Amino acid sequence: MRLSTALLFALIAIVLTLEASGAATAKPRSLMEQQLMLVRNAQEQQQRSLLNVEFKLNRVISKLLSFTHIRPGDSLRELAGNLSKALDSWGQTQDRINQLQLSFQWKNELAQKMEEMHSMLALLVTKSQVPREWQRQNENGALETESEQMSEIKATKESNQASVEYLQPAKADCAELDDQQRVDGVYKFLEPELNEKQRDLNERYCAFATTGAAWTVIQRRTEQLENFNRSWDEYRSGFGSLESDFWFGNEFIHRLVYRDDYELRIELQDQLDVKVWAEYAIFRLDSESFNYQLVIGKMDDNSSTSDALSYHNGMDFRSSDWDGGCSGWWFDRCLEAQSNLNGQRIIWGNSRNEYLIKTSRMLIRPRSLNSLNTDEVYDEDSAYGF
Repeated sequence: MRLSTALLFALIAIVLTLEASGAATAKPRSLMEQQLMLVRNAQEQQQRSLLNVEFKLNRVISKLLSFTHIRPGDSLRELAGNLSKALDSWGQTQDRINQLQLSFQWKNELAQKMEEMHSMLALLVTKSQVPREWQRQNENGALETESEQMSEIKATKESNQASVEYLQPAKADCAELDDQQRVDGVYKFLEPELNEKQRDLNERYCAFATTGAAWTVIQRRTEQLENFNRSWDEYRSGFGSLESDFWFGNEFIHRLVYRDDYELRIELQDQLDVKVWAEYAIFRLDSESFNYQLVIGKMDDNSSTSDALSYHNGMDFRSSDWDGGCSGWWFDRCLEAQSNLNGQRIIWGNSRNEYLIKTSRMLIRPRSLNSLNTDEVYDEDSAYGF
């Protein structure tokens, strides 16, 4: 019994020593440390409870020791009763000690876990506090990498363009260009055929706008300041730069399409940068003698915009000489026009301007490459047979 008491006192002394050393080194620096202090205070309170239990235990032990010295007058029954009470009190005290020890062990484990959480939190905070200079270096490095990539792309594009043969004397049309190369640009075909304005019929802007053969661009209009309010002669001969905004010229367009079946593609971009297109199976332009009258076929059902050109089918071309407000398009009555890509503003839709367009492009190409025939003699007044 004395040995057990001594061990218990030793255990209590060790716990007190550990607790005292832990309390001496604790320095509350944060909310987590304050919580640790609360845990330690609870441990100290339980330690005091253990001391109180120990004091009571000593009293019980003293009584047990006194009971071992039986006086002659004491009855065995009284001694047995007192011994039974002492044993019961000792059992309850032992149970209380066990509970306190378990509680002390649990709180000690909780304090250890909170210490680990505090260490992890401190590590995360340290890693998140990246020096601004290091961030700036990373940003500069990313910008340099992006600049290098853009330079490589530009160099590759220039290299591809440098390898393109824009002079094609053996070919007669954009549709005959090599489909494997597919580079948009101004190409020169056959021999030069200059008109009165020194514009060349065989110098054309070719665009690989869709799969298959290239298209010849006959009109392009963007937000640039090219004036499309032109006279009859200007629309007849063509104006503008093939690299920018231009009209290819009614006479040139007529000469391209009069002998073969050509299709027309119209590309539009509205004020919200939404791009749409429409394709027509037949596109022809009559001669100047018939005022470059428009012949248009059925619109492709897969087109992504409404049909605003079929209304003008069979109408004569008009310029500013006829009506300055409705020039550069095919009209019968100006106010009923449903489209005009060359007017004061680009219109595609009904008279209420259903679609207000900021850029437009008109492209043509033969419906069949086998139908191309450059040997026919040009006759301005030849009939189409419609």
